[in-house]
Amino acid sequence: MKRACLLLGALLIGLVPSAPAVAKAAKPEVVVIGTGGTITGVAKDRAAFEDYDGSALPIADIVAGLRPELDAVAQVSTAEGPEQTAMTDYYDLARQVDRALAGADAVVVTAGTKSMEELAYFLDLTVRSPKPVVVTGSMRPSNVFGADGPANLYNSVVLAASARTRCFGTVVSLNNEILAAREATKTNTLRLDAFQAREQGTLGTVDGSRIRLLRAPARFQTCGKGAWRTPFDLSRIGRDTLPRTEIVASYPDAGGEALTAFADAGAKGIVVAGDPSPAEVAALPGVLGKGVTVVAAARTGSGAVYDSHGPGILPAEDLLPQKARILLLLTLATTREPEDVATRFARYGVPQFTS
Repeated sequence: MKRACLLLGALLIGLVPSAPAVAKAAKPEVVVIGTGGTITGVAKDRAAFEDYDGSALPIADIVAGLRPELDAVAQVSTAEGPEQTAMTDYYDLARQVDRALAGADAVVVTAGTKSMEELAYFLDLTVRSPKPVVVTGSMRPSNVFGADGPANLYNSVVLAASARTRCFGTVVSLNNEILAAREATKTNTLRLDAFQAREQGTLGTVDGSRIRLLRAPARFQTCGKGAWRTPFDLSRIGRDTLPRTEIVASYPDAGGEALTAFADAGAKGIVVAGDPSPAEVAALPGVLGKGVTVVAAARTGSGAVYDSHGPGILPAEDLLPQKARILLLLTLATTREPEDVATRFARYGVPQFTS
């Protein structure tokens, strides 16, 4: 009897279609693009924190050292990008990021920290995809005691794979903190907490698998409404036609020759960092008369310039001089009309939440 029941059960099982197997959700695809810097540097010994060969290793080697932990988070592939020594390198990297995002779910860019804030802001203004872009690096080379690169890169992949910063634009992730590209700035040449957002503060933190986002960049509000992207579409801007833009520092007794020389050398835009000296004020009409766009920025590291105290000069508000230069360069690559330039500085230089 028992055997007959077993046979009947087997026949019934064969007649009833089995439930389809539930496919495991594919892990997100994250491309890590390496552009050199301390994170791929190698020191002569484990205690040589400041004596090292930068950009000594391919990014694939650094990523390989984080497996299998990375494999539990995402499908991670690597690519080499251009070293960031010129604006054309920024241009090439932005195009590379967009190409990668055509197929991948997110991109992490590793870079040197010296000009990371400018690189991140350039990507923030030019990458066309709303998918997550995270920029990271390290303050210590890869093989010294307490190297911060592995943790920074791992956390950045975790953040990118989570898709939590979709429509945030580019963010910077170091020392467990998430910073908006517009506001991130390097404030120390040695310490691990070198990057800050000063007045605005961090967007959030990455604590192990726990991602805490406490605020979002203002551009997030327009995602999905057709206004998320900036007008700085590199497919419409020639790589070799990026206009020359410069920064001139102001201080007591500063001469006006630097302003005049840059204008004579073909600069299309100049950012003046600090209150212009009398000699610089005297030189400004001649510079403006040559069609050069001049932007006034603070040199204090925080605060804002609302009044440029001069006709034809644009205030940068709270954009740092080095960030104002990036915005000015891209603006002048797309328009030279004074009203349009002013509008773009107001809209994209200082994006704000609206009710």
